Amino acid sequence: MKGLSKILFILPFVFSLLFAGWGYGASIEMRIAHAYPDHTQHGRNMIFFKNQVEEYTKGQVKVTIYPAASLFPIDKEIPMLLAGTMEACYNIGGMIEAVEPAEAIWSIPFLFKVAPGDGRHVRAAMDSPKVEGILVQRQEKKGIKRLGTVPTLFGFFVVGNNRRPVEKLEDMKGLKIRHPGGMMGPLYIGAVGASAMTVPGAEVPVALNQGVVDGLVTTIVHYHDARWHTKYLTLPFYCSYSLPFLVNLKWWNKLPEDVRQIIEKRVMPELMEFAFKEVAEREKAYVSEIQKPPHNVKVSFLPESEMERWTKATRGQAIEKFVKAVGADGQTMVDEVLKLRPKK
Repeated sequence: MKGLSKILFILPFVFSLLFAGWGYGASIEMRIAHAYPDHTQHGRNMIFFKNQVEEYTKGQVKVTIYPAASLFPIDKEIPMLLAGTMEACYNIGGMIEAVEPAEAIWSIPFLFKVAPGDGRHVRAAMDSPKVEGILVQRQEKKGIKRLGTVPTLFGFFVVGNNRRPVEKLEDMKGLKIRHPGGMMGPLYIGAVGASAMTVPGAEVPVALNQGVVDGLVTTIVHYHDARWHTKYLTLPFYCSYSLPFLVNLKWWNKLPEDVRQIIEKRVMPELMEFAFKEVAEREKAYVSEIQKPPHNVKVSFLPESEMERWTKATRGQAIEKFVKAVGADGQTMVDEVLKLRPKK
C-alpha cells in the first residue's frame, strides 16, 4: 500500500510535466510587434486579429500587441522575430526586402492597377500561388511563416508636397521626396526627376514643417491618420505595397494543429475581409476629407496620357532591377501580376 500511495502522490507531478506544453488547455502566448499606433489601420487590423483568435481558441491563445514601436524600431522587428524574441510582427514591405527581395513585387511602379477604394488587382495577386504563394515558399526557407499580406492600403499616391501642384512629369523635378525605404522607392522618385530621401516615420511631420523634405509618397490612409498633410496631393496610385503579417516558423510548427487551423482557416480569412472593407471605405472617404477644413489639401489627378508617360519613365527599369535581384521567380511574379491586371 505504501508503494501505491507513493505512486498516487507522484502522478499529479508527472502529468503536470507531461502536459505543461501546448495543448490540453495550456495557455499559448503570442506577442505581436508593429510600429504604428492603435488608431491607424495597422492597429485596427491587429486588434481585430487578437479579438478573433482569443474568441475562437476560447482563450487558449493569449495575444499581446506591442504597437507604435514600443519595444524596438521597425527595422529590428524581423531580426527579433527570427531570433524568437517575438512570436509575430506586422511589418512593411520595404523592411522585408532586406531578407527577401521578392517582396518588392508590390512596389514596382505602375505594375498594379490600383486607385482609392479599388483593391481588385491587389486581392487577385494575394490569392495567386504565383505571387503570394511564391512569397510564402521563399520566406519559409528563411524561418518565417507568412500568414498573409494584410492591407492597410491599396496603393501609394503619386506624390504629396508643399511646393507646387504636380500635374505632369516635369513638375517633380527638384523636389525632395520622402519614401519609406525598400528597393523601388528611390528608383521611382529618381526616375521622375526628384530626390529620394529616407526619414523615420516619427520625424516626418517635423521634416515637412521645416522643409527638410518637400513631400512624400505613402498611403492615403496613413497620410490622413498620421496627419502628414501637405498643401498638394497627386492621385491616383503609382504602386501597391505590402504589409506582411509574419510569425516565427519554429514557434508556428510547435502549435497544436487545431490552433494552426483556427488561425489560418478562420481568423485570417476574416481578418482579410475586415481589412479590405476598411481600406476600401477609408481610402474613398479620406480623399474627400483631406480636401476640407482644417486640412485643405489641394488634390489633383493625373490624366491617362500622363500616367502613360510616368509608366514609361519608371516601370521597365524597375522590372529589370526586380528580376535581376530575385531571379526566375521574379519574372514569374511579374508575368502573373500583368496577367491579373483588371481590364477596366
